[in-house]
Amino acid sequence: MKRAVALGLAVAGLSTVGTAGAADIRLGLNSSVGLGCQIVGGRVGFQEGRFGIYGQGAYCTSNVEGQSGTGAFGGLITGDLFTFGNVTTYALVGAEVQGSNTALQGGLGLRYGIALLPVEAYVEVGAQRISTALQPIIGPRLAVGVNYRLNVATLQGQIPAPLVFEDGTTNQYAGSAPEACKLTPEQDIASARSAARAAANEGLGAAASAYGAAYSSVSYKVEITSVRINGNSGSASGKVTISATQNSNGQRVSGTYGGTIKLVRSGCSWQATGFTRNDG
Repeated sequence: MKRAVALGLAVAGLSTVGTAGAADIRLGLNSSVGLGCQIVGGRVGFQEGRFGIYGQGAYCTSNVEGQSGTGAFGGLITGDLFTFGNVTTYALVGAEVQGSNTALQGGLGLRYGIALLPVEAYVEVGAQRISTALQPIIGPRLAVGVNYRLNVATLQGQIPAPLVFEDGTTNQYAGSAPEACKLTPEQDIASARSAARAAANEGLGAAASAYGAAYSSVSYKVEITSVRINGNSGSASGKVTISATQNSNGQRVSGTYGGTIKLVRSGCSWQATGFTRNDG
């Protein structure tokens, strides 16, 4: 039982969904939190690389006594601008139907997500122009929400199959780094190893924080034992050793688990897109 509890912490930190950069399906919930008609809404979309396209629907309040609200349905297109650590900024344009009126929208957004975790938060600010029978109405637009990311097959090549857990250090290289990067195979492998280690540390650190009510004094060690690169896809296998104190009884639990982090080339470096656990 203790092993299962500790394993749960590891799995929570290394989920199977990656960051933007490969092809993602996003499912989201949002609200205008009072700045605009939208009380609660949902969206579904697809993003590959920097660009995404989304459809969305929402319930809008009328803000008029005795008058019920209405639905709003439309879509938007986004384009990523800059990424700083876990934060990505993007521009957006869209259109929707609000009751019998149409609205055009535009603005800027900000996403916050952690590598290998499937949930990200976002906020969008901008303006919208609502066309009515009398005259257009121009006003601010705000959306605050969360997305669930579902990673689909990468468009940059086939991801190698998960590796079998193994001891020691082995590398397999059939890469093709962009010529402008001027990377040797050894440097390319080192970059992939570094990206996998950083993603593992980030995911486990987030899990340790999220499960603070159940565990304390969490410590972990990440070891990358094997790297495989095939063109613009790759994988890094290894093991994670985790130990923590159960707050309910003060007992120390620990375990070592194997797994594989999937990678995709991003410019001259690598980006983690998912994790597969290996209990063997």
